[in-house]
Amino acid sequence: MLIRSRVVIGLAGAALVGAAVTHAQNQPPAAPAANAMTNPYRMLESWPHLGAIKEGAAIGIVPDSKGGVWLQHRGDPAIIHFDASGNILKQFAVTFASSHGLCQDADGNLWAVDSGPFTDTPGVTGVKGNQVFKFDQNGKLLLALGRAGVSQAGTDTFLQPTACRATPDGNIVIADGHWPRPKANPQDGDRLVFYTRDGKFIKAFGRHGSKPGEFIGPHGLAYDSQGRLFVADRSNNRIQIFDKDGTFLKQWTNVGVPWGLFIRGDLMYLVDGSDNNCLLVMSLKDGTVLDTITGLSNPTAVAVDSTGAIYVGEVNGTNVKKFVKKSS
Repeated sequence: MLIRSRVVIGLAGAALVGAAVTHAQNQPPAAPAANAMTNPYRMLESWPHLGAIKEGAAIGIVPDSKGGVWLQHRGDPAIIHFDASGNILKQFAVTFASSHGLCQDADGNLWAVDSGPFTDTPGVTGVKGNQVFKFDQNGKLLLALGRAGVSQAGTDTFLQPTACRATPDGNIVIADGHWPRPKANPQDGDRLVFYTRDGKFIKAFGRHGSKPGEFIGPHGLAYDSQGRLFVADRSNNRIQIFDKDGTFLKQWTNVGVPWGLFIRGDLMYLVDGSDNNCLLVMSLKDGTVLDTITGLSNPTAVAVDSTGAIYVGEVNGTNVKKFVKKSS
């Protein structure tokens, strides 16, 4: 990662190890065809205001407490803070080999995932990825996990990290194992890895495969109010759900190809970035699809703020989009 110390103020002025697979694989209702579902949302035009910043694939979104969001994208600078109107508040002068996820811990610090390149072609920035970085809200680097360019499923190395999330007990879980990945890298080892907020390894869970508790390219993480962990197991075309102790509960397969997910209240928001190119709003009770937003372009990240506004990050298209209820 290339780190420079400045932070730019914007023009706006401002226990899963060894978990037993003991529960039935309950399946939710199949999703109706996307074009048969309602879309009660409208996209805000000309949001955000990037100014001279070149758009990059938007891969990590974290709402703040004031109607704004933190964005990680594949651009320079790689981390930007927007207010509710889409004006830039801050920019972190950092770049990554391949931005791949953003989360916030209980102290308000931001954790940024750098997966590294997905093929054997080096990343355009020349840095090698396979790391996770912790920043304070002024862009100061507090911690770095993993070793640049080292692809290995270890206690201090990553296979190829893809996402992170704060756990209910105040730690951090990282999804590890992008798929596909460079042929020079190990082709197995997909897992979830847990660290304390000060970077101490706690435990790891999972393996490469398609059985319950196994993963092929875990690509998104979210917790609900019960402490259940939802994992977007992308290349297995499913969501796996584990209880707070790491026991497999069930899986949902009516999700297309899940690239990212976010939970707020009793709803799960999931983006399918493959052929369907849509967002699903789903009931956490039974996995029923309630609403959809279609016409997206490889959506890979999603977040929802306290007002109910939905933010979708796209690999292609227009960076990050903001949707609000049509009545708003």
